[in-house]
Amino acid sequence: MKYAASTLMLMIMMLIGSAVWAACPGTCPQPVQCPGECPQPALCPKTCCEASIPAAVGMGPQGDLMGIGCPDFDPAYIQRVFQQNATIIAVTEFGMQRATNGNLRDISREINGQLVSANQKMMPAYAGCGCLTADQTQAQAIIAELCGSSGECFDVTYAKTLSALLQQSKAADDLAMTTAANTQLQQQAQFMSARENDWSFRLDRWVTDHGY
Repeated sequence: MKYAASTLMLMIMMLIGSAVWAACPGTCPQPVQCPGECPQPALCPKTCCEASIPAAVGMGPQGDLMGIGCPDFDPAYIQRVFQQNATIIAVTEFGMQRATNGNLRDISREINGQLVSANQKMMPAYAGCGCLTADQTQAQAIIAELCGSSGECFDVTYAKTLSALLQQSKAADDLAMTTAANTQLQQQAQFMSARENDWSFRLDRWVTDHGY
């Protein structure tokens, strides 16, 4: 009797095991795979990537100074650099108010302060070169063109414009480093050339970092 009961129990357990095994599919489902070309997130169009520098920026003071030698170079350089600085001062004052990016406003403030100081030093130090006055016509024309953009588009165009103006200043200062007769003037030109190179590099890097 015990043997029969044991045999019956074994048969029941085998039937249950067979039912459970049959319930499991022969091939377990695999996780869903990403298709070969996963869709990429849409990129916002950069409407300012073709933003152009205002035509009023011109060619800068270097062209006017080429071919001028002693003793005429020093006064000509002083007058033209004073004017170039005044133009950049006016543009940065506008940029500090209009730019939406804090880093751009900070570098504009730095440039503005340095050039205001440079022009203030020029006036008494080189009074013998004549009265130093600034014409705001170019600055007003540049600002008028910049007013056509806003938001990030303004920031990009403004950064490119300011960098171009600084590169013009650097070219004139580089020329003065080897042409000016006044040693103090050469030293000032060397100092400003280094600053302008740094500012222009930072502005260009900002533009690149923002994908333009």
